[in-house]
Amino acid sequence: MSRAKRDAGPARHTQAGSGTPEQSKESAAQAPPAGALSPREARRQQRIDLSREQILDTAEQLFGERGYHDSGLKEVAERCEFSVGSVYSFFDGKDALYQAVLLRRSDGQVAEMHRIADGTASADKRLLEMARLQIDYFRKYPAWGRLTTRVLTPGLSTTAEIPTGFREGYRAAIELEAGMIATGQREGVLKAGDPLALARLFSALVSTFHLMDAEVSDEPADLGVEEFLAFVADAFVARTHD
Repeated sequence: MSRAKRDAGPARHTQAGSGTPEQSKESAAQAPPAGALSPREARRQQRIDLSREQILDTAEQLFGERGYHDSGLKEVAERCEFSVGSVYSFFDGKDALYQAVLLRRSDGQVAEMHRIADGTASADKRLLEMARLQIDYFRKYPAWGRLTTRVLTPGLSTTAEIPTGFREGYRAAIELEAGMIATGQREGVLKAGDPLALARLFSALVSTFHLMDAEVSDEPADLGVEEFLAFVADAFVARTHD
């Protein structure tokens, strides 16, 4: 074998296998991160996410209109223009779908409540802001609001299992309100009493307003938001506070 042929082999191997340090860095920079989805996989995942949200939106509307017992997966599928089998590919059954509908909005509401609780306004103002937040949130998602009101109101709850996360969120909201009430009592701007008991009373009043709110309830009453908030202030704000 000639010297030229012996030299040519290793030279080609070195170029293909290693390259310069600069070329290696450039290739590494262009490579997708480990675990990253390819464009095709990303588009597929986006379609899956959109389909799941469409099912949840439809189920929320249906459960809010008809209640748990009078709603079924077949109706959800028909409104979505999906097959029932497609719905089952996302949720194990009606109970699982119902629980997902409850949890989807409640997490966002609790996060907003934390934002208010962490604010710098006096506790009496934050308590009224908390009530307004819940009213506005139920009006933003009226079907979910009707569904949630049925779950939380004695005598109206369904026999479906209430998800643990929803129960925990409700307890967390009560504890958050109780903490604000305790702070307001120390500030002298809220009335005396057991903070936890007063928080439960506050929550019950807001839930009762949902049952009468013309933008949410099927049986509205002639009571406006400002009138209701004035009632809440009379019930909880210390009279000596301006």
